[in-house]
Amino acid sequence: MMVIILIAIVQMGVIVTSHLHAETLQQSVFSYAIVVLAGYMLVKFLWRVIQQLHLSRKWFNHFQNHMHVKLTKQLQYKYRNWDTEIIVVQDDAFVALTIGLLRPKIVISTMVLSCFSEKEIKAILLHERYHCLKQDGRKHFFSILLADAFGYLPIVKPIIRYYETWKELFADRYAIQQMGTELYLGNVLLKLAKHKSFTPCGTAVYFANSTLQYRLMQVLEPERTVVVPLTLLKPFLRTCSMLLLILIGGDS
Repeated sequence: MMVIILIAIVQMGVIVTSHLHAETLQQSVFSYAIVVLAGYMLVKFLWRVIQQLHLSRKWFNHFQNHMHVKLTKQLQYKYRNWDTEIIVVQDDAFVALTIGLLRPKIVISTMVLSCFSEKEIKAILLHERYHCLKQDGRKHFFSILLADAFGYLPIVKPIIRYYETWKELFADRYAIQQMGTELYLGNVLLKLAKHKSFTPCGTAVYFANSTLQYRLMQVLEPERTVVVPLTLLKPFLRTCSMLLLILIGGDS
């Protein structure tokens, strides 16, 4: 995907540069079209950066203002060897996520602490700790930027969805390995299957997300390999066709 995107960017730059002094109307129109497309990509990219940073700051302040100080200190002490900040927020909804681009933190709600057992809570926290260790919040942010800036290339979104799914599966595997059993994480996922709604808050990585069906398959049938479909042939051909049109247009 990165190779295709880089080829598209380089080709646009070459076309625009070679046509800066073009004399024919057709070449000038094509050059301006490429410039407009590149400008659109840049503006959308910058707008998404600003939007996501604003949302992250907004929700981080919200979590800080609704922090349950006593429970936060208890969890911080209990998992002090993790070297990962844990924030407990006063909320009646299911909140379990990783937030922060530079220093990721785990956010969990009082509802989770009250409705799940101690082992189930640990499984949730282990899942989120994996995201913190792997800096998945930063990677998720970058994937959002790619999807926005290059969403017109058909191959981009299927690959990002595939990556997001496996990111969650790996986090679940980490939690299962640390717990030594699929039981507690499986209980959490089965309960979440009935309540899948959550509020998006910026660049956070959520415990509850759209990959739930594959995560349940991995937990309920651990002896079987989870197959996540990735159909790239048609998107790849459509992407190549678009790049070919750009090449042809640039040489005409």
